[in-house]
Amino acid sequence: MDSRKSFLFVIFIFTTLLSLILFITYNFISKKQDNLLKSIYQTTYKNIYEKTENLISDKQNTSLAIAISLSKDENLYNHLKNKEFDKLNYEKIAKLIENYSKYKNIWIQILDKNKNSLYRSWTNIRDGVQFREDLENQAALKNISTSISIGLFNIGIKARTPILDEENNFYGALEVITHFDSITEDLQKNGISSIIIADKKFRKNLKYPLLSNIFIDDYYIANENANTKLCNYIEENGIEKYINIETYIIENDYLIANYNLFNEKKEKIGQILNFYDLKNIDSNYISSIKKQTILTILIILITLFFIFILYLYTRYTNKIKSQKQKNRLILDSQSSIVIITNGNEIIDSNKKLIEFFKDCKNLNDFKKKYKCICSSFVDINSENYLLDIDYNGKNWAEYALDNQNIDFKVAIYDIEKNLKHFSLKVSKLKNDNLIIVTFTDISQDIVEAEKEKNEQRIIFQQAKLNAITNTLNNIAHQWRQPLSVISTLTSGMKLKKELNLLSDKEFNKSCDTIIFNTTKLSNTIENFTNFFTNEKENKLSVVESINQIIEFLDSIFERNQIICHFKHSNDILLECDSSSFSEAILNIFDNSISALIENKNINERYILVELEDKILTIIDSGNGINEEIITKVCEPYFTTKHQAFGIGLGLYLVEEFFAKTLNTKIELKNEDFIYENKNLKGLKFTIYFD
Repeated sequence: MDSRKSFLFVIFIFTTLLSLILFITYNFISKKQDNLLKSIYQTTYKNIYEKTENLISDKQNTSLAIAISLSKDENLYNHLKNKEFDKLNYEKIAKLIENYSKYKNIWIQILDKNKNSLYRSWTNIRDGVQFREDLENQAALKNISTSISIGLFNIGIKARTPILDEENNFYGALEVITHFDSITEDLQKNGISSIIIADKKFRKNLKYPLLSNIFIDDYYIANENANTKLCNYIEENGIEKYINIETYIIENDYLIANYNLFNEKKEKIGQILNFYDLKNIDSNYISSIKKQTILTILIILITLFFIFILYLYTRYTNKIKSQKQKNRLILDSQSSIVIITNGNEIIDSNKKLIEFFKDCKNLNDFKKKYKCICSSFVDINSENYLLDIDYNGKNWAEYALDNQNIDFKVAIYDIEKNLKHFSLKVSKLKNDNLIIVTFTDISQDIVEAEKEKNEQRIIFQQAKLNAITNTLNNIAHQWRQPLSVISTLTSGMKLKKELNLLSDKEFNKSCDTIIFNTTKLSNTIENFTNFFTNEKENKLSVVESINQIIEFLDSIFERNQIICHFKHSNDILLECDSSSFSEAILNIFDNSISALIENKNINERYILVELEDKILTIIDSGNGINEEIITKVCEPYFTTKHQAFGIGLGLYLVEEFFAKTLNTKIELKNEDFIYENKNLKGLKFTIYFD
C-alpha cells in the first residue's frame, strides 16, 4: 500500500512539474507570438495607411493634371467670355477617361467668379456651392489647388485651376471632381475592403447623393462599391465605435484600420475604414512588403503613362493622324514584340522586333531579309510550337487566331544564335483582316521549369533512399527480439549440455521456440519482399495494403505499447504502383510513431485508421504539430526531427504521391478527439479518394 502511495505521489509530482513546465512554456510562446502578431499588425496598419495615403495623393495629382490640361483650352474661356455655356461639353472627355483608364465617375465643373456653378458634366442641377468651405473667397478660385470636400452630390477629391485667357483675364475656375472608387479598387487588389464615410454633420449638404444611397445614422457611405456585408456589420455594432478608432483595432478576424479625411482647414470631414482579413497575414507578409511597394509604383507609372498617352491623343484634331500616332505609341511601349500581320508578311511592328533582330535597321530592312517573322521559327518537335507550314488551308497566324484556347509558342534564334522561346497572344483588328500577334519572351521560364524538373527528380531519388532506410530500420527492430531469443536459448542449451543438465523435454521445447522465431524472421523477409515489390498491379486493395502495413509494423507497435486500430466499412480499388502506395502510408505511420514515442506516455499511445465513403483518415494521439509550421511539414527538406532521424522528405513524398500521382485531395490538421473515454489530440491525415 505504501509503495502504491509513493508511486502515486511521484506521478502527482511529475504531472504537476510537467504541467508547470508546459504552462510556463505555453505562456512564453504565447507572449512571443502576441508580440510578433502586434508587430505584424502594426506593420500591416502602417502599410495600409501609407498605401491609402499614396493612392489619395496620386489621385489628387492625376486629377490636378487633368484640370490643368483642360483649363488651357482657348475654346473654354471664349465660351465663358461669350456666355456660350451650352457649348461646354465635357461628357465625352470624362467618358474617354473612364474607358481608357481605371478612373471612373470623373466629374467636371465650371465655376464663375462668384462661385456660381455654370456647368456640371454629370447633371443639369445648378445649385450653388456657397456653403463649401474650400471656396470661401474669390482668391480660392484663382489658386491651383486640390482638396477633399463634401458637396451636394458626394465626398470627393477636387482639383481646381483658374480659367485665364491669353491676356491673363480671370473668368472663373475649372474643377475636376474624382471619387474614391479607383482607390478602393486598388486597395481591394491588395486584399483591403474599404468603406468611405462622410461625417454626419454634412448630412444637410448632401441633397443629391449620386454614387450611393446608403446612410448609417446620418453617416453617408460614399463609395458605390462598398461591401454590403461590412456596411451591415458596422451598422449592427454601432458606427460610432468605428468612427472613433484612432489607428486600428482587431475584431472578428479583421484588422480594421482608420484613415481620416481632412479638408483644406485640416478639419476632419470623413474617413476611410479599411478591413484587412487576418487570414492574409502570415510570416511571409513582411517579406512581401517590398514586392507590393514595387508593384504599386509600377501600377502608378503605367497609369501615368497611359494618362499621358490619352492627353496627347486629345490634342490632335486630325482623327486619322492621331489614331496612327496612338497605335505607334502603344506598340512601342510594349515590353514584348508586337506585330501586325496577315500571316504571310508583316504590315507593322513595334521597335522590339528590330531590337531582337539586330541585323536589321528598320522594318523595311526586316521585310527585305525575312519578309515574315514566321520564316525564323525553329522546329523543336513540339505540337504547341508553331511553324511556317500549312494548317489545313490556314497560315500560322490564322491557325492561332482560330485556336486561342491553345497556349501556342514559337522558338527563334537571336543574333547570337541563342534559342529564345516566346508565348503567343493573338487578336484581330476591328474592321480589318489583319492580326495582332504579341510575342512574350518566356525563355527564362523554360530554363527555370527544366531546372525545377531536375530538382524534383533529385528530391524523389533522395525520398526513395530515405524510405528504404526507414524500412530497413523497421526490419532491424523486428529482428532484434527473435534473434535475442534464439541467442539466449542456444547459449543456455550449450551450457546445460556441458553440465549434463539438458533434458529431452527442455531440449525439444527450446528447439520449438527457435523454430518459431526463425519462422518469424522468415515471415519478416517475406513481408518485406511483398511490401515493396516492383511489380505494378492493375488493381490495389486499400484495405489489404493497410492491413499488410499494420502487420509489418506489429512488433514496433508492441515494443512501444502503441495501439493501432483499423476500422473500415468498405474497400477501395486503386490503379497505382503498390510499392509507392505502401511507402506513402508507411511514412504517415512512421511520423505518428515518432510523435507518440516523443510526446505521449505509454497509456495514451493510439493510431486510429478509418476508411469510410472513399475517405481514409489516419490520426494519432501525439499532441499534433505547432500551428505555425503545419503548412510547411510537407515541404521538401523541412523536418522537426534531429538530422540523424530524418531529412524532411517523408511527408513531402506523401503529398506528392496522393496529390499529384493519384490526383486526390490530402488534408493535414490538428484535431481533438475522444477515444476510450480519454481526451486526446493529434495530427490527422485525411485522404479523399473521390
